Amino acid sequence: MDVLSKPKRPQPRPVRLEGEPVANRYRERLDRHVAFGHKTYTPTQLVVRRAEGCWLESVEGQRLLDFSSGVLVANLGHNHPGFEAAYARYTDGVPRNCYNAISPLEVEAAERLVCNLNHPKLQKVLWADSGSAGIIKAIWAAQRARPEKHILIATRHGFHGKKGLAGDVTGDWSPNPNVRFISFPMYEVRDVSLLPSAEAGKDRLLGPYAQELEQLKVEHGDDLLLLITEPYLGAAGSFHPPKWYLQFLSKWCAENDVIFILDEVQSCHGRTGRMYAYQTYGIDPDIVVLGKGLGNGEPVAAAVGRADLMDSLDYGEGSDTYSGNPHACAAVLAALDIYESEPVVENCRAMSRVLQEGLSQLRDDFPCVAHVRGEGLVWGMEMADYRGLPAEVVANATVLECYRHGLHLLGPLSKKVLRISPPLVITEDELREGLNRMRQALTALTKRL
Repeated sequence: MDVLSKPKRPQPRPVRLEGEPVANRYRERLDRHVAFGHKTYTPTQLVVRRAEGCWLESVEGQRLLDFSSGVLVANLGHNHPGFEAAYARYTDGVPRNCYNAISPLEVEAAERLVCNLNHPKLQKVLWADSGSAGIIKAIWAAQRARPEKHILIATRHGFHGKKGLAGDVTGDWSPNPNVRFISFPMYEVRDVSLLPSAEAGKDRLLGPYAQELEQLKVEHGDDLLLLITEPYLGAAGSFHPPKWYLQFLSKWCAENDVIFILDEVQSCHGRTGRMYAYQTYGIDPDIVVLGKGLGNGEPVAAAVGRADLMDSLDYGEGSDTYSGNPHACAAVLAALDIYESEPVVENCRAMSRVLQEGLSQLRDDFPCVAHVRGEGLVWGMEMADYRGLPAEVVANATVLECYRHGLHLLGPLSKKVLRISPPLVITEDELREGLNRMRQALTALTKRL
């Protein structure tokens, strides 16, 4: 496959890679029986046979270091022995579903999750089976608690899901007439936010953001219901704001009686270097939405917030078939067991320094790399136009070249940004090995171009 061309679609249907007869047959069978739109595009369409720790094994027998954690899901790595043992113990003999009953596992998982969050406002749980469903339930709770208010404020370029209200507050335009978007710091504060003196200049930098919110107050008065944001823009290309921006939003919501919802679907359970991103940024949400790493791969999410908000829904209004099922709650408990017994988050902080140094060196050494930005173990490497090729083409080519060198990446974010997000349990040797493989891939690619 020639990823340096620019077809109307980003790849042939199905993807075929030279030297992968077994994987190609699976790709063809998938294309025959599964709708094209179900899969997210990556130039490799890796077919995985098994996984352990930070390593994946393809059906061809190739071992790849996983720099994706699934999609920020396998924070504890793949088939973590302690997690799997605890999960097996918790699920021994329990039913798959307790829709019309109460599982002791659900009770214990809710209690321990609230305790682990350790925040006075985060008091009650609404379970969900996906991040977007958790977002929807958080918004439902706010709407039911304040039915006289209608305006939903979202930060521009965020991704909260594709479904319903989650989709309505995603991006920078909405079909929902009650949604309003405000700006999120991206390139304009990229350098300032990394400087020790950034705090000194925050008042000047905050001006445009404060003006947007004040304009909404002028236009809508007391009709402002909630403000929803992410700790960092993931899908938009890994943009990580200065702390003062999120602290400003948190304070503004408190002063104006606006419900502050923090979408931690990507960032929870250690990804930013603290167990939760509200701790990293020093902010005070009324509701947080957790997912992905919450169950280390088991489909589970949760909206956790103030009791007066979460209890605004009546019997059954926040329920669905799979939410809070015993196996999902067992995964939450098993994950918490590991976080409480192993230095997972501490390792994330230590490895973050190694990753930042390594990615910054790649940026300095390769002109096809434009920017590097991130925190904890979630980083974005933005590719540049190179030798007449657009950054989008260079990004896809880099993903495929990394694959050839035994490094697994997701398809580019926002067309030209490579997400680097290994499991939080990765060792320094593994991390340096991955960075070395990325260097080899970039060296080979730039020579070929």
